[in-house]
Amino acid sequence: MMKPLYCILASVFVSMLPAAEPGAQAAPRVAKWEQTIKGFESLDTKTPSPRGAVLLVGGSNARRWTDVDEYFPKHRIINRGFGGARLTEILHFADRIILPYAPKVILFNAGGNDLGAGSTPAQVRESAEALITTIRTNLPDTRIYFLGLPYIRRASTNPELRASISRMNKQLAKLDEKEAKVSFIDLAPAFLDDSGEFQPDLFVWDGTHFSPRGYEIVTELLRDQF
Repeated sequence: MMKPLYCILASVFVSMLPAAEPGAQAAPRVAKWEQTIKGFESLDTKTPSPRGAVLLVGGSNARRWTDVDEYFPKHRIINRGFGGARLTEILHFADRIILPYAPKVILFNAGGNDLGAGSTPAQVRESAEALITTIRTNLPDTRIYFLGLPYIRRASTNPELRASISRMNKQLAKLDEKEAKVSFIDLAPAFLDDSGEFQPDLFVWDGTHFSPRGYEIVTELLRDQF
């Protein structure tokens, strides 16, 4: 259900995908990210972030989108991406990197790093549901968008990886049907050419992280929602 975007952009922009054996949820790497989170808090102490803004949260594709405000000039954007972040870790730090901002919109491009750490597509959805519950309890009017995962270069030659991405996107799409003020935006078709093949110009050299043109595609898919 695509409703006007006036609430949360939590963009969990992903990087790496299944490397671990799926089935076991990896514990959040709290110590690994503590200094990063403290860095965000230090920024907020020096220059307080506005409440009611659009919040971008996620992994390396979020962290690398340093000029996101130029793509959405009519909106106040807070970027709290940290490379390699998993949904389970974002949930752990939600009281420090989401709730204090009381954002009106959060955009998550979610799940790739969780898959890479061994989570199944269904477990990725469960982590997303837990995050939604935390947000809803504290910010009932915030709107949440989950961006699906596009097929990265390795998926072109790895059918199992491609199938895993597809299953995860289908699991996240169920949130759109189940949860109020939650929408799923499927990036996968837009990141393929007319023949259904990988488009290298939408990614940087590694075939995983978005190029400026890739970010333009994401922006185009969101434009009608803002």
